[in-house]
Amino acid sequence: MSSVLPAPSDLAARPGPMAAAPFEQARPAQALRPDIEGLRGVAVLSVLAVHSFPQWLEGGFVGVDVFFVLSGYLITGLLLRAVDEGRFSLLDFYARRVRRLFPALCLVLLACLLFALLFTFPSASRQVGKHVAAGAAFVANIALWQEAGYFDLASEAKPLLHLWSLGIEEQFYLAWPLAVLLLCRRPRWAPGLLGAAIALSFALNVAFVADKPTATFFLPPSRFWELMVGALLAHAMHRGTGPVGWLQRMAPNGSALQRHAADGLAWAGLALLGAALALIDKGAQFPGWWALLPAGGSAALLAAGPAAWVNRRVLGQPVLRFYGAVSYPLYLWHWPLLSFPVVLGLALTQELRVGILIASVVLAALTYELVEKPIRHGARDRRVPLALCLALALIGLGGLAVQRSDGLLDRYPAEVRDIAAAEFRFDYADYRIGRCMLRLEEGPERFADECVERQDSGRPLLLLWGDSHAASLYPGLLALRRADGASPRLAQYTAARCPPLAAPLANAHAQCGAIHAQVLQRIAAEAPAMVLLAGHWSLYARDGAGMDAVMAGLRRTVRELHALGVPRVVVFGHLPAWTLPQPRVLMKQWNRAPAIPERSLDHLDRRAFVADRRVEQALRGSGAGFVSPIERLCNAEGCLAWVEQDGRLQPIAHDESHLGAAASALLLRRSGLELP
Repeated sequence: MSSVLPAPSDLAARPGPMAAAPFEQARPAQALRPDIEGLRGVAVLSVLAVHSFPQWLEGGFVGVDVFFVLSGYLITGLLLRAVDEGRFSLLDFYARRVRRLFPALCLVLLACLLFALLFTFPSASRQVGKHVAAGAAFVANIALWQEAGYFDLASEAKPLLHLWSLGIEEQFYLAWPLAVLLLCRRPRWAPGLLGAAIALSFALNVAFVADKPTATFFLPPSRFWELMVGALLAHAMHRGTGPVGWLQRMAPNGSALQRHAADGLAWAGLALLGAALALIDKGAQFPGWWALLPAGGSAALLAAGPAAWVNRRVLGQPVLRFYGAVSYPLYLWHWPLLSFPVVLGLALTQELRVGILIASVVLAALTYELVEKPIRHGARDRRVPLALCLALALIGLGGLAVQRSDGLLDRYPAEVRDIAAAEFRFDYADYRIGRCMLRLEEGPERFADECVERQDSGRPLLLLWGDSHAASLYPGLLALRRADGASPRLAQYTAARCPPLAAPLANAHAQCGAIHAQVLQRIAAEAPAMVLLAGHWSLYARDGAGMDAVMAGLRRTVRELHALGVPRVVVFGHLPAWTLPQPRVLMKQWNRAPAIPERSLDHLDRRAFVADRRVEQALRGSGAGFVSPIERLCNAEGCLAWVEQDGRLQPIAHDESHLGAAASALLLRRSGLELP
């Protein structure tokens, strides 16, 4: 999971000295607060850390939640002050947002679009174009939610993934100014209404985070509560003394709690934020209950006010305030700079990561000084926001044009266009996805009746069981059956991230236990003459011990199948795999030559070779047959790069490892598999 920095809001504190003031004087509508700038710095540095060096700070992605609370607090305070002073204006509010957000965003979107067109291939530039258009319309979160799935690209290969949070924030602010105006007309209702809205949004978040994690992460209803926590705090501090004043009134006169309420609240906030950074990792169901830690910690630090020791001495440090000041352009720049090397197939070494971070800070500082500040604090010409809106719209339309043209695919010769387009034109129909190849969120009840051929029930049955790698063999089985003249019936029970193991692994998908139980029941009921097992074996083993567990599970599964009376069990080893989508590997080779070799060693994933050998070793003496896809498709000169189909070149895989239909047929022809 990748988290993103929401845009800092218009009430940003500028670096500079500020005398400590009583808490009651530190309302969001009043003096500038260096501690808020420092809190921004903490948030952006934590997110940069988890993106650049995830092994150091796995919970750093909670920085986005800090920014959500900050944004809700600051913008709501600005709106409340405008209402009180009789100068509330929707036009002025959105003009300020345009001045704040659009300059740096236009610059980064344009840079990403140009880089993609000049240095990447159609699949990557097509995707960047789509995300540029979505980012310009502030709907990146919705676009990313729609395309998420098992076969989606890794987050590291999406240079504009981080724009999802801008979508959340701006969708919130479409209606929030009017909501604030209505709440100001009914001030007694405001706390109750805000509390109810927070409770509803948080309840949606908790209710769906387990079953719909992607939707819960990306969609507004389950994330708005974090912005509204900041809004509720701003309302409380604007209308009264806020949490510190409440604690002081509740505490006995002269007590330590009364004297040190602000400091206690700040230390509590720091502890909550520290716990979030230390305890939350990418395996947590997030946001869920876990999001209370960063949201609560941020709210407590904001409520403590600038006079609290932590806020004054820690968050008020000049270094943190500098990073807070440049946090918006810093986050906009750092993720594309980290992502584009991945897109190009370069290794992100420690040295390169450090260099990217330095470049990100330099670009952020230059963007802040030369682009943001002159536009944001320059003359209040009404034409400036209009010009910025027009610029962003044109960039968005440019991105849309790049997407619609498939990454300007026509600029490539006809003989390589099929390879260039294979990555995004593959539709998985041959895998029977959603029917006999279940998606991540689907359980065994979704297996369709057609997954077992029923006609001519007297014929022997060949049953295919496994994950998406197994599903990629199904087109080849169909072709082999036609070519061989044999006529076994076929059955397919495959599911994403579910290896064919009787005892599911801890890191397999949550539905695997139920799926495997039903598959074993169907094997017992259908009595197949042959069961063919295949899986993405290396996916389930992070180290040698993990691979040992996978192989032990495979041996146990073979024993259980024999115990069920299955006469023949055949296991396929690991499919050839690459460290980036194979069509991109071929396009890189064509770009150098220009020619596409028949075989290649470029970007091969060596883990596939290791896993293939381990499967062979695990099956010795088990009574199961073994087929090595590596031996059939690879030799000392490399792995087969393409196969010809209907006079056109097709890559072996459409992504890092899943076979296309033509390659599947080729592998099954070469497998030596005897059909029942």
